[in-house]
Amino acid sequence: MRDVPDTSILPETLMARRLYRLDALSDPFLRDDRSRPEAVASRAATPVEPAAATVPATATLFGMAFRVDSAEAILRSVAAAPATAPRLITTANVDHTVVLSQDPAFRAAYAGAAVRTLDGTPLVWLARLLGARAAQRITGHDLLAAALSAAPAPNDRIFLIVAEEEVGTRMRALLARIGHPASAVAVAVPPFGFEHDAAFGRTLAQRIREHGTTLLVMGVGAPKSEVWVSRQGAALGGPVVLSVGEALNVAAGLVPRAPVLMQRIGLEWLFRFLLAPRRLFRRYFLRSWRFLAIAGREIAGAVRRR
Repeated sequence: MRDVPDTSILPETLMARRLYRLDALSDPFLRDDRSRPEAVASRAATPVEPAAATVPATATLFGMAFRVDSAEAILRSVAAAPATAPRLITTANVDHTVVLSQDPAFRAAYAGAAVRTLDGTPLVWLARLLGARAAQRITGHDLLAAALSAAPAPNDRIFLIVAEEEVGTRMRALLARIGHPASAVAVAVPPFGFEHDAAFGRTLAQRIREHGTTLLVMGVGAPKSEVWVSRQGAALGGPVVLSVGEALNVAAGLVPRAPVLMQRIGLEWLFRFLLAPRRLFRRYFLRSWRFLAIAGREIAGAVRRR
């Protein structure tokens, strides 16, 4: 994956915004007098200390660190990590937070993730309240856009796990327009409850590994995506894994994303609810209220520590 600008996830923008940037190089000895003999001698005699590694900006919530820099920086660092096991990137929102408080397997998947980000606006507000002024949303949409907007590298191998055939068909077409060969893209539509089927899981994991997958995109929702990846472990190989859920349907053009204003003021959840009220009523109007208690405990703990 290459360094790309932050882009919209809408399919028509993925091909239009491929920019290449070169990291600026600095030379502490590069001055107007650099051609003078004494300057050259000084350069030869002065030891140059290696540059210190940049520590990624993070915010800590619920005992876990969340990256708050940018989708592009996250993808670069995760792609550069050793590919000895799946490198999972999770995107936390209010519903994730509630489920994390109840589901040990989901907590284990989060704990083992290569990177966690703050997807939900209330989590960003909470992180800022607790002192992480740099906290910002890095959503599944952002990560998927950054991953798919770059011009394909020769060794890119993408595997999509989707909820519907139509999503896979549209994503194949999109990736072909971007420049990915058909042989480099694989799609699976697992049956409902696949995360509980050990035999199916082994077969699917083998397919992913044999494909030589470098980017695995999970579009079948949480917590099943994260838990399944965590349990399969090294059987998947060592791909970067994006667990992005609905963002894959948006990228495929099947579901619209909330207007930017609604995203900025924390009402993207309302837009999603209006699109699928029966499916999301319980999540947003019954289960999510538990987040208030969880956030309250986090704030109280921070006050005690001070």
